[in-house]
Amino acid sequence: MASGAAAGHAKEIMTNLGLLDEIAFFQVLQPYPLHTRFTEEVLRDYDEIMVLEETTGVIEMQLRDRAKVRGKLSGVVPEAGELLPELIEKIIADFAGVTVPPVPKAPAGGGRRPTLCPGCPHRASFYAIKKAAPKGIYPSDIGCYTLGANLGGVDTVLCMGAAVSQAAGFHHAYRISGEERDVVATIGDSTFFHAGIPPLIDAVSQNARFVLVILDNSTTAMTGNQPTPAMPLAGGVPVEISSVVEGCGVRFCRTGDPLDLPGFTRLVKEAVDFARKESVAVVIAKSPCLVDKNRPKQQRSQVQVDATCTGCRLCTSQFECPALVFDEATKKVKVDLLICSGCAVCLDVCPSRSITREEKP
Repeated sequence: MASGAAAGHAKEIMTNLGLLDEIAFFQVLQPYPLHTRFTEEVLRDYDEIMVLEETTGVIEMQLRDRAKVRGKLSGVVPEAGELLPELIEKIIADFAGVTVPPVPKAPAGGGRRPTLCPGCPHRASFYAIKKAAPKGIYPSDIGCYTLGANLGGVDTVLCMGAAVSQAAGFHHAYRISGEERDVVATIGDSTFFHAGIPPLIDAVSQNARFVLVILDNSTTAMTGNQPTPAMPLAGGVPVEISSVVEGCGVRFCRTGDPLDLPGFTRLVKEAVDFARKESVAVVIAKSPCLVDKNRPKQQRSQVQVDATCTGCRLCTSQFECPALVFDEATKKVKVDLLICSGCAVCLDVCPSRSITREEKP
């Protein structure tokens, strides 16, 4: 018996092991309360019952027959941790008395750490921020762009909207201590609509001085590409981020394309200079999410690395695009053509100009 995600895993595993026709399988759609007749029939007709459920043994508790039922309460299924497919496979195999191939060991040294998608405009935004304010403090927020922590562009993450209020707090703390520090905060477009507007109003009214970069990829990427107020459902009226920002009292509000790395870096520098002298500055980094199926398809030329590559690894260590791979044998960088999106930001990242565009898209 299984419920939730464990049921899908269990059914697939039993099919692969050839057990689905040998052992009865019940998917419980309503774990609580179980139907009385169902529990009576199961306990009457079966001598051994394995229960796979997340997260507490609710089904097992209702069956009550400890001699027949095996699950979390009996200690056969681990009470802590997620029921991953490989764990469920071992539990089912032990229950059925069959053997399964051993799980291959992970390669030594671990894999690649989590990072933004190849061609993600957020990667270019973080790189530009680090260039414009190399000694700055970078508060951020909740979203796929939280992965900027691995790129050196995110210092703090607390809750939705905290990037703005923390940026204001850092400015005032350093102002009181007599030290000036550049503060560049990042927040997603949907997160800004959800929780960034009130702290931005507070920051303006309290004369905080920092830069807020709104990462506008025109979707809610982390949770499934739901529309934002700027991209409303049919019949709605779109709400422009720039209009909201200006309505909050911000006097510096500019929009730029982070994939134009030199131009966007200059824009962030202008915002930093304004924030140092005046008040809050907002930069809207507008470029569509690459995994959003609703975005227009673009024809881009493929990039390539030529023989002048010095192997400095700046593009793989500082920019950290997954499509750029350092070849230990040649001590040079190569392009993974299977995942490269052709955004070509790396052309401006490479200090030796060894990355170029091919002519054909």
